Amino acid sequence: MAQAIAIIKDINPTTENLTLQVRVVRLWTMASFKNPDDVYSIDMVLLDAKGDKIQATIKKSLLRTFQPLLNEGELYTISNYRVGKSSGEYKPTGHPYKINFVILTRVNVLHAANIPTYGFDLVPLMQLFQMA
Repeated sequence: MAQAIAIIKDINPTTENLTLQVRVVRLWTMASFKNPDDVYSIDMVLLDAKGDKIQATIKKSLLRTFQPLLNEGELYTISNYRVGKSSGEYKPTGHPYKINFVILTRVNVLHAANIPTYGFDLVPLMQLFQMA
């Protein structure tokens, strides 16, 4: 039986086994604190068809498994991940949680989906000043 497709808005630590259809709208590497030439993790912003976004992280131990599979701008189905609190000073999305890839995480290329290419959040100029 095919697993139902979830939306990012429904992601929280109590949800299990949700499959997402997403676009990787931004992908970047994070350097190790002790060695700036060493990649510590890969972080991404994922966007779903509803326009909701969530951060996703792949730690160093899983880079060889997932880095060759993921490209910025491409569509994927992602399942079997873990959900954790989005903490720290830098939060690339407004979602309170983030996705953590684990060894059992499944990533498959999605050939067609109605997911926007970009995930911009347009806000009034004055609101930007209030956020600073």
